[in-house]
This record gives sequence, structure tokens and C-alpha cells, in this order.
Amino acid sequence: MNRHLLVAIFLLGAPRLAIAQFPAEVQSGTRVRVWIPETARQEDGPERRQLLRGTVESVDGSTVRLRVPGTTGSLAIQRASVRRLDVSRGVSRGASMVERAVGGAVGGAITFALLNDPGRSSYPHYRSDWRAAGDGAAWGAGIGAVVGLIWPYEQWHRVIRR
Repeated sequence: MNRHLLVAIFLLGAPRLAIAQFPAEVQSGTRVRVWIPETARQEDGPERRQLLRGTVESVDGSTVRLRVPGTTGSLAIQRASVRRLDVSRGVSRGASMVERAVGGAVGGAITFALLNDPGRSSYPHYRSDWRAAGDGAAWGAGIGAVVGLIWPYEQWHRVIRR
């Protein structure tokens, strides 16, 4: 009887222990961004959350020590207080270029389709809105790709979401 009770306690407690630890991707030297609770509602960013970016100094079970640029020392963050944690995949010109090209294509297509007037003599004046959307998508994708290539940004991979 006691054996069954111990097995039940272990099965109920083991998931809580696993949740209290950080994933394997969070290692010393890894660049992360983490959202922690904020007591007051903020105008910018996620509601009642504070965003920190930094480099992991150490991981000790349920605590991560984060070195934040521009500060002295490190910041200890408990796993229970983490609302979201992303691991950096680095700055990628290719990924930035593709993402900006897709966004530019969608925005260009919508803009050109809405501005199109077949009876107008000034630009844009396509015979159909679909043709205008196609040209807008091409222009938007091209401009977005150039912007993504010139100004790439950091790519992130989510590892904790609560």
C-alpha cells in the first residue's frame, strides 16, 4: 500500500519539478529575451510584462542568472516568474529578407488594389484590381527584400510560453 502511495506522489510531483526547470536550450552564454511580470500596466509592450534581453550567465535548476547589457552584475530570475522566454538564433540577412519581402508583398498588394481606379489617368490605373494587386505585391516584395537585406534583425525561437 505504501509503495502505491509513493508511486502516486512521484507521478503527481514529477511534472511540477520538470516545469520548474529551464529547457535545455537555455545554457550559459546563450542570448535570450525574457518576459517577467510587471505590477503596473504599461503603454508599450505586452500588458503587465517587462521585457529583458541579455546573455545567460548560469542556470541553476529553477533560477537563471542573466547579464543585461548596460548593467553591473547579473539578474537572478526564478522559473516560476517567467511568462515567456525566447532563445536567439542570431541576426540573419536571409531570414530578415524573406520576412520583410512577404510583409511588403502583402502590404503592396492591398495598397495597390485599394488605390486602383481603371478610369483614372494617373497612377495606378489597371484594368482590374487583381492586376494592380499583383504589381503591388511585386513592388512590395522587392522593397521589403532590400530593406531586410540592408537592415537585418535578430531571429528568436520561443522555448517557454505561459
